[in-house]
Amino acid sequence: MLGGSLLAHRAQQEWESGLFDITITIELQQMHAKDLSTTVARFTSVIGPKLALDQASFHINVKPAVDNLELQPSLRFPERDAA
Repeated sequence: MLGGSLLAHRAQQEWESGLFDITITIELQQMHAKDLSTTVARFTSVIGPKLALDQASFHINVKPAVDNLELQPSLRFPERDAA
């Protein structure tokens, strides 16, 4: 133990090993798909055991960013006269 008192160190250990009920809400704007995949994978790796035991739930809502709707242009075909 570097610095601090033994009492403070014990209190810190007890706090770190405690159990907590948590709710996490995160709102991000315009996150890249690769970063989103990495984030979801890391969250599920942490809570996976609890999910398997039905002791947790994981909900995610993803919508396309408004500015990026034109990344893939619409297909347009010129009108043709019927023969």
